[in-house]
Amino acid sequence: MRFSVIIPTWNEGPQIGSSLKRLREISDEAHMELILVDGGSTDKTVDSARDFVDQVRVLEKPNRGAQLHAGAKLATGDLFLFLHADTQPPGNWQERLEKFWLKNHPQPLAATVFSVDYGNHFPYTAIAWGQNWRARNLGLAYGDQGFCISADNYAKSGGFPEIPLMEDVEFSRRLSKIGQIELLPERIRPAARRLRRWGALTNTAFNQWILLRYMLGADPTKLWERYYA
Repeated sequence: MRFSVIIPTWNEGPQIGSSLKRLREISDEAHMELILVDGGSTDKTVDSARDFVDQVRVLEKPNRGAQLHAGAKLATGDLFLFLHADTQPPGNWQERLEKFWLKNHPQPLAATVFSVDYGNHFPYTAIAWGQNWRARNLGLAYGDQGFCISADNYAKSGGFPEIPLMEDVEFSRRLSKIGQIELLPERIRPAARRLRRWGALTNTAFNQWILLRYMLGADPTKLWERYYA
């Protein structure tokens, strides 16, 4: 199977090159294309990434939902894997995903996500446990977990909504209409920069407040402005 890996970026210049290099090193490049969609970075993100990606598209402003959807429109693979710029999948990610997607499933399969791992220290482990529990039992996954979806299912779902924040929550809702989101045991490791910067408990409480506001109908653009303020 051929994979299209789609990565949205915005001012990731200091680390994007090394992140993409490692992704290349652990991947079977013959069966993968790497697509980067930038949200108008003001640093050297795009220049640092060009040597490691197959396609680059630059939007005028950051909007992660729009960036992910734009990348999907460029994708030619059988399976789409959506990764955050600071996230590394497990070393066997292609083999694991291909075997899982080629199996017969008793229930309709909409997408898969990996089990998130923010590190071995409390409260990071508790936060990861909660996020994985939510994906497994409520069918609500976050982008940190690396959505993988077939090209057909992506089209059926309507794809990522073009909103700057909570695009993963809305995408999970769309996926629930066509099948299950399966949580895989293999671990994906985000950089957890916000957890370290603001503190794990403070950041988690803030995220839940943002999620609650979105569920109650708040404008995603206003929430994005608050999130990155």
